[in-house]
Amino acid sequence: MNFTLFVNPEHEAAAPLAQRLAEHGEQVRLAREGGFDGVVTGHHLCTTPAVWLPPMPTLARLAADAEGMALGTCMLLLPLFHPLHVAQEAALLDVLSGGRLVLGVAPGWQQSEYAAVGVDYGSRIGRFVEAVELIRRLWTGEEVSFAGRHFQVEGLRLAIRPAGQPRPRMWFGGSTPAAVERAARLADTALGDSWVCSAHLTKDVVIPQAARFHEALAALGKPRPAEFPALRNIVVAPDRATALREAGPYLEASYRVFGQQGLFTRIVGAGKEQLDLEELLAGRVVIGAPEECTEELAAFARATGADRLVCRVQWMGMEQRLVLRSIALLGERVLPLLRRELGWGHQGAAATSML
Repeated sequence: MNFTLFVNPEHEAAAPLAQRLAEHGEQVRLAREGGFDGVVTGHHLCTTPAVWLPPMPTLARLAADAEGMALGTCMLLLPLFHPLHVAQEAALLDVLSGGRLVLGVAPGWQQSEYAAVGVDYGSRIGRFVEAVELIRRLWTGEEVSFAGRHFQVEGLRLAIRPAGQPRPRMWFGGSTPAAVERAARLADTALGDSWVCSAHLTKDVVIPQAARFHEALAALGKPRPAEFPALRNIVVAPDRATALREAGPYLEASYRVFGQQGLFTRIVGAGKEQLDLEELLAGRVVIGAPEECTEELAAFARATGADRLVCRVQWMGMEQRLVLRSIALLGERVLPLLRRELGWGHQGAAATSML
């Protein structure tokens, strides 16, 4: 079992961003000291009531703090960009990380983001699939000609080459059965590609989705990925009551924004715009003392086959001390307990490269 830190890019509109970036650097350094070997960040356009730090510049800023760790996106909303733009920025990040980049991409679900950049929301899946193919071909450094429905290039060669060969690994997001099966088709699992579950979905939804992904791979004659990552919301404190009291308001504030954008009505299928805290936590947030979190995470790992946890430990407005406490307890207490509970050494179920 290995841990990746999800650096939360979501902040209040009036937040001092230089300070927040410095705090993220502190979070990454603490995670590295605690045994985390990767750091990723998410992505939404910065047009909502909250600020979302752009992922590529943010990761470049954190590269020095994350020395020796993987860098990655989880997830970049790929159809909003031209594939050349993504390929070149990702290639540079791969160089900065010493060949440890993982490019996580997803189609996204907010129609307003597509409207903001003038892209037809109904075209997102076609753009997504074409972009994945074009990025992979551009990373080879060979001359590329591509005639798709959404993207066309003729005799294009990317001058920046990724450091990792044959190419950086890719993670694919998506919250529906169709998205899971699409991830299985797109993933070259022999190169470390994989699907990553959404942290917005409960474990009762994620567990059968993980089974569906593995079944789809088998039907395609593809091996399981060397590592199977899972994104989870995690709050660790001395006890559950403290965790609920101190982290609950921030979870509610962050998910309230998502609720206003249709997460629970359109994606989760909750039947209402907002969830109360108890509904929000159930199956969606691992929260409590180190031993409680270990028990729940071990059960989740056994049920899904996950052997890398991408840990989201911060939400909009959350105090730095609370974030650092979760990171410290995950590294000092939960990770060793989890490895012992699952009977896995430092490299997980099988020896793998860092992700």
